[in-house]
Amino acid sequence: MRLVRRPNVAGWLFVAFVAVAAEAAVRLLDLHDSVPTPSATLRALGDEVRSGALPAELATTLESYVVGFGLAVVLGVGLGVALGASRLLRDASSVTVEFLRPIPGVAIIPLAMLAFGLGEPMRRFVIAYAALWPILVHTAAAVRGIDSRLHDVARTNGVAGSSGLVRVSLPAAIPGIATGIRVSASIALLVAVTVEFVTGTDGLGAYMQQQQLAFRLPELYAAVVVVGLLGYAVNVGLRALERRAVPWSGEQRAALM
Repeated sequence: MRLVRRPNVAGWLFVAFVAVAAEAAVRLLDLHDSVPTPSATLRALGDEVRSGALPAELATTLESYVVGFGLAVVLGVGLGVALGASRLLRDASSVTVEFLRPIPGVAIIPLAMLAFGLGEPMRRFVIAYAALWPILVHTAAAVRGIDSRLHDVARTNGVAGSSGLVRVSLPAAIPGIATGIRVSASIALLVAVTVEFVTGTDGLGAYMQQQQLAFRLPELYAAVVVVGLLGYAVNVGLRALERRAVPWSGEQRAALM
């Protein structure tokens, strides 16, 4: 059966309610000096989009984000499948993985700056590092948790070794892999904006830093709105891809919601 996702009308109505309430609160409490109204933020957003300033910075952030996150997906899924399928590899790498995994991506920004400078390679490396671990851990756990009877049936039909990994383990682990990718997508966006804010070169993070230093609050909040919308769009897109790749998983979630 084709799964049709209904628009979340209640969710957007609540967003509108919060915006109206925030507008009223800022005006009644006279907080204009420290907090811009939602209407002022939307006007600034429109002005910055028309001027081309925000779209240019968004394009820069997206370039770093897509490349870094793509590297994390390729490495995380590949290494995760290998670790999940081989106990020897899992034991040999467990200390290294558990040592590196808790280190926040932002903590390696100074090291990455020394190694790569302030350009695109540095940002991509930090994003890929931060997004790698959830994908790797979820993929390894998903492969390790596959019912052994699936492999028994595959071996009975002459599917074993590397062929079994591709034709049995990887498809069966897709729900866990998809979860890891969605978790990492948010982490990668957070780190992408943070590293731009810290380095102050270009991108949405650098734009936000410039508006903060100039005390242009509506423009600063407009950039925050853009980051939020980008994160929302990425999450919705990944969920749509997951429903197409794993339709039974979508049915289970719909039944529970």
